[in-house]
Amino acid sequence: MAEWSIWRALEDWRSKKHELDPVFARAGIANELQTQVNRIALDLRRSPPTPPLVSGDEHRDREEVGRYREGFYRHYDETLYKVDTLLSHAWVPEAAPIADEVRAELARVRASLRANPGKLPDFDQLEALLGHYVRLDHPQHPIPDELLELRRRALIDIAGYPLTVQHAVSEPYNDSVPPLASGEFKQQFAEHLQAYLGNAWLHSPIVTQWYATLALDAALASKKRDAADESRIVAMLEGRWPSLSRWMPGVEHADQIWYLMIVCITIGALFMEWWLLAIPTMIWLVLSKGAHQRERKQIERKREQIAARAMMMKKVRDRFKTGHTSLEKLAYQLRQLDESGEYFNDTLYDVLKLHHHDA
Repeated sequence: MAEWSIWRALEDWRSKKHELDPVFARAGIANELQTQVNRIALDLRRSPPTPPLVSGDEHRDREEVGRYREGFYRHYDETLYKVDTLLSHAWVPEAAPIADEVRAELARVRASLRANPGKLPDFDQLEALLGHYVRLDHPQHPIPDELLELRRRALIDIAGYPLTVQHAVSEPYNDSVPPLASGEFKQQFAEHLQAYLGNAWLHSPIVTQWYATLALDAALASKKRDAADESRIVAMLEGRWPSLSRWMPGVEHADQIWYLMIVCITIGALFMEWWLLAIPTMIWLVLSKGAHQRERKQIERKREQIAARAMMMKKVRDRFKTGHTSLEKLAYQLRQLDESGEYFNDTLYDVLKLHHHDA
Protein backbone atom coordinates (compact mmCIF):
# COMPACT_ATOMS: atom_id res chain seq x y z
CA MET A 1 0.00 0.00 0.00
CA ALA A 2 1.52 3.32 -1.08
CA GLU A 3 2.33 5.89 1.59
CA TRP A 4 -0.12 8.39 0.15
CA SER A 5 -2.86 5.73 0.36
CA ILE A 6 -2.12 5.13 4.05
CA TRP A 7 -2.14 8.86 4.67
CA ARG A 8 -5.44 9.25 2.85
CA ALA A 9 -6.95 6.39 4.87
CA LEU A 10 -5.79 8.02 8.11
CA GLU A 11 -7.21 11.35 6.97
CA ASP A 12 -10.53 9.68 6.17
CA TRP A 13 -10.73 8.21 9.68
CA ARG A 14 -9.84 11.58 11.13
CA SER A 15 -12.53 13.39 9.15
CA LYS A 16 -15.21 10.82 10.04
CA LYS A 17 -14.85 10.51 13.79
CA HIS A 18 -12.14 13.02 14.75
CA GLU A 19 -10.56 10.44 17.08
CA LEU A 20 -7.22 10.99 15.38
CA ASP A 21 -7.32 14.79 15.70
CA PRO A 22 -4.98 14.90 18.74
CA VAL A 23 -2.49 12.58 17.03
CA PHE A 24 -2.40 14.65 13.85
CA ALA A 25 -2.16 17.83 15.92
CA ARG A 26 0.97 16.60 17.72
CA ALA A 27 2.51 16.06 14.29
CA GLY A 28 1.76 19.70 13.39
CA ILE A 29 -1.36 19.05 11.30
CA ALA A 30 -4.50 20.88 12.44
CA ASN A 31 -5.90 23.16 9.76
CA GLU A 32 -8.84 24.01 12.00
CA LEU A 33 -6.47 25.93 14.32
CA GLN A 34 -5.57 28.31 11.51
CA THR A 35 -9.26 28.78 10.79
CA GLN A 36 -9.92 29.59 14.44
CA VAL A 37 -7.07 32.11 14.50
CA ASN A 38 -8.47 33.82 11.42
CA ARG A 39 -11.89 34.07 13.04
CA ILE A 40 -10.37 35.42 16.26
CA ALA A 41 -8.51 38.09 14.25
CA LEU A 42 -11.77 39.12 12.57
CA ASP A 43 -13.58 39.27 15.91
CA LEU A 44 -10.87 41.47 17.41
CA ARG A 45 -11.34 43.91 14.56
CA ARG A 46 -15.09 44.15 14.99
CA SER A 47 -16.40 47.59 15.77
CA PRO A 48 -16.74 48.09 19.55
CA PRO A 49 -20.05 49.05 21.16
CA THR A 50 -21.10 52.67 20.63
CA PRO A 51 -20.79 54.93 23.71
CA PRO A 52 -24.12 56.10 25.13
CA LEU A 53 -25.39 59.59 24.48
CA VAL A 54 -25.34 62.02 27.40
CA SER A 55 -28.90 62.70 28.58
CA GLY A 56 -28.12 65.25 31.25
CA ASP A 57 -29.41 63.00 34.03
CA GLU A 58 -26.27 62.33 36.09
CA HIS A 59 -27.56 59.16 37.75
CA ARG A 60 -28.90 57.71 34.52
CA ASP A 61 -25.79 58.66 32.56
CA ARG A 62 -23.58 56.98 35.20
CA GLU A 63 -25.62 53.76 34.91
CA GLU A 64 -25.47 53.87 31.12
CA VAL A 65 -21.70 54.39 31.16
CA GLY A 66 -21.30 51.47 33.59
CA ARG A 67 -23.36 49.19 31.37
CA TYR A 68 -21.40 50.41 28.35
CA ARG A 69 -18.04 49.59 29.96
CA GLU A 70 -19.18 46.13 31.00
CA GLY A 71 -20.56 45.51 27.52
CA PHE A 72 -17.31 46.79 26.00
CA TYR A 73 -15.30 44.34 28.12
CA ARG A 74 -17.61 41.40 27.35
CA HIS A 75 -17.47 42.30 23.65
CA TYR A 76 -13.76 41.45 23.56
CA ASP A 77 -13.62 38.99 26.43
CA GLU A 78 -15.75 36.52 24.44
CA THR A 79 -13.10 36.59 21.72
CA LEU A 80 -10.30 36.30 24.27
CA TYR A 81 -12.06 33.26 25.71
CA LYS A 82 -11.83 31.70 22.23
CA VAL A 83 -8.07 32.14 22.47
CA ASP A 84 -8.10 30.24 25.80
CA THR A 85 -10.11 27.47 24.12
CA LEU A 86 -7.70 27.32 21.19
CA LEU A 87 -4.73 26.91 23.54
CA SER A 88 -6.49 24.02 25.29
CA HIS A 89 -6.64 21.97 22.08
CA ALA A 90 -3.97 19.37 21.35
CA TRP A 91 -1.02 20.79 19.45
CA VAL A 92 2.71 20.24 19.01
CA PRO A 93 4.13 19.87 22.57
CA GLU A 94 7.20 21.93 21.63
CA ALA A 95 4.89 24.92 21.00
CA ALA A 96 4.22 25.22 24.75
CA PRO A 97 6.63 28.20 25.18
CA ILE A 98 4.75 30.09 22.45
CA ALA A 99 1.46 29.25 24.19
CA ASP A 100 2.89 30.69 27.42
CA GLU A 101 3.66 33.95 25.62
CA VAL A 102 0.12 34.02 24.21
CA ARG A 103 -1.32 33.56 27.72
CA ALA A 104 0.89 36.34 29.05
CA GLU A 105 -0.31 38.63 26.27
CA LEU A 106 -3.90 37.61 27.00
CA ALA A 107 -3.44 38.62 30.63
CA ARG A 108 -2.00 41.98 29.53
CA VAL A 109 -4.91 42.66 27.17
CA ARG A 110 -7.49 41.77 29.81
CA ALA A 111 -5.73 43.98 32.36
CA SER A 112 -5.70 46.81 29.84
CA LEU A 113 -9.42 46.41 29.22
CA ARG A 114 -10.10 46.56 32.95
CA ALA A 115 -7.72 49.45 33.62
CA ASN A 116 -8.94 51.53 30.68
CA PRO A 117 -12.71 50.94 30.40
CA GLY A 118 -14.06 51.67 26.96
CA LYS A 119 -10.60 52.15 25.45
CA LEU A 120 -9.54 49.82 22.64
CA PRO A 121 -6.29 47.99 23.53
CA ASP A 122 -3.54 47.04 21.07
CA PHE A 123 -4.20 43.54 19.71
CA ASP A 124 -1.29 43.46 17.22
CA GLN A 125 1.07 41.53 19.50
CA LEU A 126 -1.62 38.99 20.36
CA GLU A 127 -2.42 38.40 16.70
CA ALA A 128 1.27 38.06 15.88
CA LEU A 129 1.80 35.48 18.65
CA LEU A 130 -1.25 33.47 17.55
CA GLY A 131 0.17 33.41 14.04
CA HIS A 132 3.51 32.11 15.33
CA TYR A 133 1.66 29.54 17.45
CA VAL A 134 -0.21 27.91 14.57
CA ARG A 135 2.62 28.29 12.04
CA LEU A 136 5.26 27.12 14.55
CA ASP A 137 7.68 29.79 13.33
CA HIS A 138 8.38 31.86 16.43
CA PRO A 139 11.95 33.19 16.06
CA GLN A 140 12.77 32.66 19.74
CA HIS A 141 11.21 29.19 19.97
CA PRO A 142 12.15 27.41 16.73
CA ILE A 143 10.78 23.92 16.07
CA PRO A 144 12.88 21.80 13.68
CA ASP A 145 11.07 20.68 10.55
CA GLU A 146 12.81 17.31 10.92
CA LEU A 147 10.96 16.69 14.18
CA LEU A 148 7.55 17.14 12.59
CA GLU A 149 8.61 15.10 9.57
CA LEU A 150 9.64 12.22 11.84
CA ARG A 151 6.26 12.32 13.56
CA ARG A 152 4.41 12.31 10.26
CA ARG A 153 6.53 9.35 9.19
CA ALA A 154 5.61 7.58 12.43
CA LEU A 155 1.95 8.28 11.71
CA ILE A 156 2.28 6.33 8.46
CA ASP A 157 4.65 3.58 9.62
CA ILE A 158 3.24 2.90 13.10
CA ALA A 159 -0.32 4.21 13.38
CA GLY A 160 -1.02 3.26 9.77
CA TYR A 161 0.51 -0.24 9.99
CA PRO A 162 -2.79 -2.05 10.77
CA LEU A 163 -4.37 -0.31 7.77
CA THR A 164 -1.45 -1.43 5.60
CA VAL A 165 -1.94 -5.04 6.68
CA GLN A 166 -5.69 -4.83 6.21
CA HIS A 167 -5.21 -3.56 2.66
CA ALA A 168 -2.59 -6.22 1.87
CA VAL A 169 -4.80 -9.05 3.17
CA SER A 170 -7.73 -7.85 1.07
CA GLU A 171 -5.70 -8.22 -2.13
CA PRO A 172 -4.89 -11.86 -3.02
CA TYR A 173 -1.69 -11.06 -4.93
CA ASN A 174 -0.32 -8.46 -2.56
CA ASP A 175 2.85 -9.81 -0.91
CA SER A 176 3.97 -6.59 0.77
CA VAL A 177 3.04 -8.13 4.15
CA PRO A 178 3.90 -11.71 5.21
CA PRO A 179 1.00 -14.14 5.76
CA LEU A 180 -0.73 -13.48 9.07
CA ALA A 181 -0.02 -16.99 10.33
CA SER A 182 3.70 -16.85 9.59
CA GLY A 183 6.48 -16.37 12.10
CA GLU A 184 7.80 -13.48 10.01
CA PHE A 185 4.54 -11.56 10.42
CA LYS A 186 4.47 -12.35 14.15
CA GLN A 187 7.91 -10.78 14.52
CA GLN A 188 6.98 -7.79 12.35
CA PHE A 189 3.76 -7.22 14.26
CA ALA A 190 5.57 -7.43 17.61
CA GLU A 191 8.06 -4.76 16.48
CA HIS A 192 5.31 -2.37 15.34
CA LEU A 193 3.29 -3.01 18.50
CA GLN A 194 6.33 -2.20 20.65
CA ALA A 195 6.96 0.95 18.60
CA TYR A 196 3.35 2.03 19.11
CA LEU A 197 3.58 1.42 22.86
CA GLY A 198 6.82 3.41 23.01
CA ASN A 199 5.43 6.52 21.26
CA ALA A 200 3.01 7.99 23.78
CA TRP A 201 1.93 10.83 21.48
CA LEU A 202 0.50 8.23 19.06
CA HIS A 203 -1.73 6.60 21.64
CA SER A 204 -5.35 6.78 20.55
CA PRO A 205 -8.29 4.46 21.29
CA ILE A 206 -8.92 3.96 17.58
CA VAL A 207 -5.29 2.98 16.83
CA THR A 208 -5.27 0.67 19.85
CA GLN A 209 -8.45 -0.93 18.52
CA TRP A 210 -6.79 -1.42 15.12
CA TYR A 211 -3.81 -3.19 16.69
CA ALA A 212 -6.01 -5.37 18.92
CA THR A 213 -8.18 -6.35 15.95
CA LEU A 214 -5.08 -7.17 13.91
CA ALA A 215 -3.76 -9.34 16.75
CA LEU A 216 -7.06 -11.24 16.76
CA ASP A 217 -6.95 -11.60 12.96
CA ALA A 218 -3.41 -13.02 13.15
CA ALA A 219 -4.38 -15.42 15.96
CA LEU A 220 -7.45 -16.52 14.01
CA ALA A 221 -5.33 -17.15 10.92
CA SER A 222 -2.94 -19.25 13.01
CA LYS A 223 -5.86 -21.23 14.44
CA LYS A 224 -7.19 -21.96 10.97
CA ARG A 225 -3.72 -23.01 9.82
CA ASP A 226 -3.31 -25.30 12.82
CA ALA A 227 -6.69 -26.91 12.19
CA ALA A 228 -5.82 -27.59 8.55
CA ASP A 229 -2.19 -28.69 9.04
CA GLU A 230 -2.15 -32.25 10.36
CA SER A 231 1.59 -32.19 11.01
CA ARG A 232 1.09 -29.34 13.48
CA ILE A 233 -1.71 -31.18 15.23
CA VAL A 234 0.44 -34.30 15.50
CA ALA A 235 3.24 -32.22 17.01
CA MET A 236 0.82 -31.07 19.74
CA LEU A 237 0.03 -34.63 20.85
CA GLU A 238 1.75 -36.21 23.84
CA GLY A 239 2.68 -39.83 24.46
CA ARG A 240 2.78 -40.76 20.78
CA TRP A 241 3.68 -44.28 19.66
CA PRO A 242 7.39 -44.51 18.70
CA SER A 243 8.00 -44.14 14.98
CA LEU A 244 10.70 -42.91 12.64
CA SER A 245 8.82 -39.67 11.90
CA ARG A 246 9.20 -38.65 15.56
CA TRP A 247 12.96 -39.07 15.49
CA MET A 248 13.54 -37.82 11.94
CA PRO A 249 10.73 -35.32 11.16
CA GLY A 250 12.54 -34.00 8.10
CA VAL A 251 12.52 -37.35 6.26
CA GLU A 252 9.70 -37.69 3.74
CA HIS A 253 7.50 -40.80 4.13
CA ALA A 254 9.50 -41.74 7.23
CA ASP A 255 6.75 -43.90 8.76
CA GLN A 256 6.14 -45.82 5.52
CA ILE A 257 9.85 -46.64 5.32
CA TRP A 258 9.88 -47.56 9.02
CA TYR A 259 7.01 -50.03 8.82
CA LEU A 260 8.14 -51.45 5.49
CA MET A 261 11.46 -52.33 7.12
CA ILE A 262 9.68 -53.97 10.09
CA VAL A 263 7.39 -55.96 7.76
CA CYS A 264 10.36 -57.12 5.71
CA ILE A 265 12.21 -58.15 8.87
CA THR A 266 9.10 -59.98 10.14
CA ILE A 267 8.59 -61.88 6.87
CA GLY A 268 12.26 -62.74 6.68
CA ALA A 269 12.24 -63.96 10.29
CA LEU A 270 9.19 -66.15 9.60
CA PHE A 271 10.83 -67.77 6.61
CA MET A 272 14.01 -68.34 8.57
CA GLU A 273 11.96 -69.54 11.56
CA TRP A 274 13.66 -67.05 13.84
CA TRP A 275 10.75 -67.01 16.26
CA LEU A 276 12.48 -64.88 18.85
CA LEU A 277 12.59 -62.07 16.27
CA ALA A 278 9.40 -62.79 14.31
CA ILE A 279 7.00 -62.89 17.27
CA PRO A 280 8.11 -59.54 18.84
CA THR A 281 7.96 -57.77 15.46
CA MET A 282 4.48 -59.18 14.78
CA ILE A 283 3.31 -58.01 18.21
CA TRP A 284 4.90 -54.63 17.53
CA LEU A 285 3.00 -54.31 14.23
CA VAL A 286 -0.34 -55.21 15.89
CA LEU A 287 0.24 -52.73 18.71
CA SER A 288 1.32 -50.09 16.19
CA LYS A 289 -1.92 -50.46 14.26
CA GLY A 290 -3.96 -49.92 17.43
CA ALA A 291 -1.75 -47.02 18.51
CA HIS A 292 -2.15 -45.27 15.15
CA GLN A 293 -5.91 -45.74 15.21
CA ARG A 294 -5.98 -44.18 18.67
CA GLU A 295 -3.71 -41.38 17.47
CA ARG A 296 -6.02 -40.73 14.54
CA LYS A 297 -8.93 -40.24 16.96
CA GLN A 298 -6.78 -37.91 19.06
CA ILE A 299 -5.95 -35.88 15.96
CA GLU A 300 -9.62 -35.47 15.07
CA ARG A 301 -10.50 -34.48 18.63
CA LYS A 302 -7.66 -31.97 18.66
CA ARG A 303 -8.79 -30.60 15.31
CA GLU A 304 -12.32 -30.13 16.67
CA GLN A 305 -10.94 -28.36 19.75
CA ILE A 306 -8.90 -25.99 17.58
CA ALA A 307 -11.89 -25.30 15.33
CA ALA A 308 -14.08 -24.60 18.37
CA ARG A 309 -11.47 -22.21 19.77
CA ALA A 310 -11.25 -20.52 16.37
CA MET A 311 -15.03 -20.01 16.29
CA MET A 312 -14.95 -18.57 19.81
CA MET A 313 -12.06 -16.28 18.85
CA LYS A 314 -13.97 -15.07 15.79
CA LYS A 315 -17.00 -14.20 17.93
CA VAL A 316 -14.75 -12.25 20.32
CA ARG A 317 -13.15 -10.47 17.38
CA ASP A 318 -16.47 -9.54 15.77
CA ARG A 319 -17.96 -8.23 19.03
CA PHE A 320 -14.86 -6.17 19.73
CA LYS A 321 -14.71 -4.69 16.24
CA THR A 322 -18.36 -3.62 16.43
CA GLY A 323 -17.74 -1.90 19.79
CA HIS A 324 -19.60 -4.37 22.02
CA THR A 325 -16.48 -5.27 24.03
CA SER A 326 -14.27 -2.85 25.96
CA LEU A 327 -10.49 -3.03 25.90
CA GLU A 328 -10.38 -4.17 29.53
CA LYS A 329 -12.88 -6.96 28.90
CA LEU A 330 -11.04 -7.95 25.73
CA ALA A 331 -7.79 -8.40 27.68
CA TYR A 332 -9.59 -10.81 30.04
CA GLN A 333 -11.10 -12.75 27.12
CA LEU A 334 -7.75 -13.03 25.34
CA ARG A 335 -6.14 -14.51 28.44
CA GLN A 336 -8.94 -17.09 28.56
CA LEU A 337 -8.47 -17.95 24.87
CA ASP A 338 -4.69 -18.11 25.04
CA GLU A 339 -3.74 -19.70 28.34
CA SER A 340 -0.31 -20.77 27.07
CA GLY A 341 0.58 -17.34 25.67
CA GLU A 342 1.02 -18.70 22.16
CA TYR A 343 -0.87 -16.01 20.24
CA PHE A 344 -0.86 -12.85 22.38
CA ASN A 345 2.23 -11.42 24.07
CA ASP A 346 2.63 -9.15 27.09
CA THR A 347 3.12 -6.07 24.87
CA LEU A 348 -0.42 -6.44 23.55
CA TYR A 349 -1.83 -6.56 27.08
CA ASP A 350 0.18 -3.42 27.93
CA VAL A 351 -1.32 -1.68 24.89
CA LEU A 352 -4.83 -2.71 25.93
CA LYS A 353 -4.26 -1.03 29.31
CA LEU A 354 -3.54 2.37 27.74
CA HIS A 355 -7.12 3.58 27.75
CA HIS A 356 -8.68 1.97 30.82
CA HIS A 357 -9.07 5.44 32.33
CA ASP A 358 -11.18 6.44 29.32
CA ALA A 359 -13.78 3.74 29.93
